[in-house]
Amino acid sequence: MGRKAGVTAEETREELLDATMRVLLRHGVAGTRVSEIAREAGIKAGSIYNHFPSKTDLLMAAITAHAPHVVRDLLAGSGDQSVLEAFQRIGTELADPSQRTMGPVMLELIASAGRDRRVAGIVRDSFAARGAETTDVIRLAQDGGEIDPTLDAEALARFVNMVVLGSLAVAALNLKPIDRDAWAEVLDRMLDAARPRRDGP
Repeated sequence: MGRKAGVTAEETREELLDATMRVLLRHGVAGTRVSEIAREAGIKAGSIYNHFPSKTDLLMAAITAHAPHVVRDLLAGSGDQSVLEAFQRIGTELADPSQRTMGPVMLELIASAGRDRRVAGIVRDSFAARGAETTDVIRLAQDGGEIDPTLDAEALARFVNMVVLGSLAVAALNLKPIDRDAWAEVLDRMLDAARPRRDGP
């Protein structure tokens, strides 16, 4: 089945995802080879296709597995922050250069999507799923009175995800970092506009 002796298929799959991410971060999408991923994982290259139908599927699975799961945690009720607090924390972390390792990799995938319809479908589905999760979280916050219920949840989710995508572009371009406190203040003001409106002066 293309795995090490005494190792389950699920364990092999997890090792492949870990190995893929290590190779991606070293070489980027264009420089990532299935043969190197296999060598990193300690299995034969052909065995990878027992677990993933294509290199692109493997790359997207690895990125999804290693992406932050804050939105998913909020949906599961495991977040100990309010939704807007969580969005503020995510946004602040995006300004930290040490959190930018995924930027160039994701932008490479997006660029590849413009040249390859199959890649485009996988990337689109991945972003659509993230957008749907964010929308669900926003709707829960609206039901709980934390976010203005008159705001369109999908539009706000798109705005949040566009901030994330913009941060990936900034990371890939290695632009001068913005002061963390100044960035946090801007985020606070923007997110405050999403709170329920209060009547009166």
